[in-house]
Amino acid sequence: MERDSEGLNLANIEAMTATELNANLTSVWSARGPLYELYASSLMLDHAPRFAKLHRWGSDLFGRPDPVNITLLACQNLHSYMMQGWETGIHNSFKTLLRNGMAVQQTLELVMFNQLYAGMRGLGHVFRAVGQDLPSYRQPSNAPAPFPEGWGPDADAFKCGLDFSTRAMTEADVTNLTRWYENTIGYVPKSIRFGLKYHPEFVKVNRGKWEVAIRTLPKQIVPYIMLRHHAITGSEAGLREATLLALAWGITPELITRAITATAMFYTNFDGLYAPAKVVDAILTQHAST
Repeated sequence: MERDSEGLNLANIEAMTATELNANLTSVWSARGPLYELYASSLMLDHAPRFAKLHRWGSDLFGRPDPVNITLLACQNLHSYMMQGWETGIHNSFKTLLRNGMAVQQTLELVMFNQLYAGMRGLGHVFRAVGQDLPSYRQPSNAPAPFPEGWGPDADAFKCGLDFSTRAMTEADVTNLTRWYENTIGYVPKSIRFGLKYHPEFVKVNRGKWEVAIRTLPKQIVPYIMLRHHAITGSEAGLREATLLALAWGITPELITRAITATAMFYTNFDGLYAPAKVVDAILTQHAST
């Protein structure tokens, strides 16, 4: 029995017909996005057909045809492309999200959150990728973009009660910030403790940027992107914080692991699962038993 995906018969990975190859390329080109996917797919189809079929099989787990998967993967990919400085990928992510119902202003919320990691260099890559096109982008007719059930905006969830009328990190600011972490994920990360000890004014302003970046998108997109970032860097402390924040904000264990395995699929291979195996597995196991 045939199992087709974008023109490819995945029930038989040993053979590739000309009909399958052409049907897949037609499917890829149907969205009329940047050409890179077309020529990247062509390279696999022409020279490694079995690999191409297995790649499509894996891609089905994380992206097309499921609309929610497409949105989540594109959000994560935008972060990675900004980090890598890959402007073609940034352009493609904007087009993918717009095509799936996400307003440009919401995509720019992602861009500003990603700036916390990618810096001004990341913003420069975004401008070169899409800056001249942004004024021509219109509200998508199929808005809003699809997200998992239970995900939703909550701008107040990011706020811990910092006083931005002064640059100084006041005693009340420290109390409010530490209380937010303790109440939300159960502890204050060492990164925050270090910053409060040596440069509290930086912690205040950087936390402020973190609090205002995401306004209308679901709050859950933040830990979902953090999972991508720390799975790539292999930061065990980062994965711990991201996983606990994800659980606190209602992301299911299935989606937490999906964020990590999608990263392994497209960026790290199995190497990216070492740190999650050490940290995330223990958290999810304990979560399942409570």
